[in-house]
Amino acid sequence: QMTLKGDVYMNWEAGKAFQDPGVSIVMNNEDVTDQMVLTTEMNLTDPKPGFYTLTYGFTNPDGIVANSTRYVAVYSAEDPIAGYYVTAPESNRSGSAFAVGQFFPIKVQATNGGYAVNDLLGGYYDLGRGYGANYALAGVLSVDGSGAVSLESWTACPGWPDNPVESFESGSYDAATKTIHWVVGYAGTPFDVYVTKL
Repeated sequence: QMTLKGDVYMNWEAGKAFQDPGVSIVMNNEDVTDQMVLTTEMNLTDPKPGFYTLTYGFTNPDGIVANSTRYVAVYSAEDPIAGYYVTAPESNRSGSAFAVGQFFPIKVQATNGGYAVNDLLGGYYDLGRGYGANYALAGVLSVDGSGAVSLESWTACPGWPDNPVESFESGSYDAATKTIHWVVGYAGTPFDVYVTKL
């Protein structure tokens, strides 16, 4: 049995040696964690900004393979906005709260002149309704020196290619709470999204 220690999604500052929470592996009541094989493209001693996958693998004597996965966002200290966020409880669709207690990881990645967000709808359809990634509305946001958030571009959901972004209310970034807020109009419905960095 393989058990992932720590969080599935993590943020980590670039240049600091990664302290991996690791996994524990027990087979026939014996600890065999030392037989685990870690696979990743991340430099664990001097991580560079980016998004990485850590895969922990174990193969028993019968050839049966077990794997666990962790996702790590490495961000620059000079640009702490990038990283993994989670949809906050304040998020709502036309006034109705998103599913409370569900974990919707949102990826905010630094790009030229802004931040690529994997789902401007806050994971509502992709994760909340379980429709999958074809129903995530990707876009690029910019954040100015005062914390104002603007929409620079967006890409149609592959599952609904004919549905455009109808409106976008200038949002905000709160450095103290590490929360980004925006309101996007989509399919005749306002999505009031709050995401907080993990």
